[in-house]
Amino acid sequence: MTIHVVNIGDSIDSIAAVYGVDPFRLAADNEVPASGALAVGQTLVVRFPKVIHAVRAGDTLSSIAAAYGVTVRSLYQNNWALGGVPDLDVGMDIVISYEEPPIGAASFNGYAYPFIDRLLLDAVTPYLTYLTPFTYGITAEGTLFPPEDDALLLSAREHGALPVLHLSTYTENEQFDSERAALILTDQAAQARLIADIEQVLREKGFAGLDVDFEFLPAYLATPYAEFLARLRRLFGAQGYFVWAALAPKTSAAQRGLLYEAHDYAAIGSAVDAVLLMTYEWGYTYHPCCYM
Repeated sequence: MTIHVVNIGDSIDSIAAVYGVDPFRLAADNEVPASGALAVGQTLVVRFPKVIHAVRAGDTLSSIAAAYGVTVRSLYQNNWALGGVPDLDVGMDIVISYEEPPIGAASFNGYAYPFIDRLLLDAVTPYLTYLTPFTYGITAEGTLFPPEDDALLLSAREHGALPVLHLSTYTENEQFDSERAALILTDQAAQARLIADIEQVLREKGFAGLDVDFEFLPAYLATPYAEFLARLRRLFGAQGYFVWAALAPKTSAAQRGLLYEAHDYAAIGSAVDAVLLMTYEWGYTYHPCCYM
């Protein structure tokens, strides 16, 4: 793979000729518009196929994968233009492998709302290690408040991503609620009810693990929150599930504010298997009147 920076006079055809690649695939891999218009300074990813299969009548992605000893997921990953959809046309070229193998390994998690466009979801899911529907909230009674996530879980299963249950203090009013967090973290009966609900959903829907995202917590809940996370890890880790925590990005342990004071990095880091730092919040503005 190489990166080409568009110069004056460049076109998809001229760039493809320089590198000896298919101009149609080059355009598709880089989502160049049908007009072929390029901007000077634009970067294009140029990939070099090693093995290509020309689709014949009766071929399916599953049969092609079986013939070459690869996975359907890898075919999706090698052929961005498929968009995560198994539709094939006779004569279409499917890349089985590229000249340069991937360097190293990485894990990728993606959050998705239930109302995400299905075409966008299917196009991205083959490249994700984990897909996390946003979000399972908490009712006023301390029980689990589920989203309509069936379509997201189906896409995860079809494209080889592991689904993750995202637990937050989101409410029916579509906002985070500190009082719901306080209920769960200070009332052991409510906490037990919630944990029982989580266990049932993890098992019934085939989630691989749990991502806990309690935001806007007052400082006095710091220790109960870390203890709650540790309890989840003990219970669910024994059953083969992982437990993550999503944390606001702090610049120091003494940082003030409702987003930060109850997120004790050291305590939470010791309580869970991994943490996700929500660094987007450095560029996100919210109005404090909108959260409780």
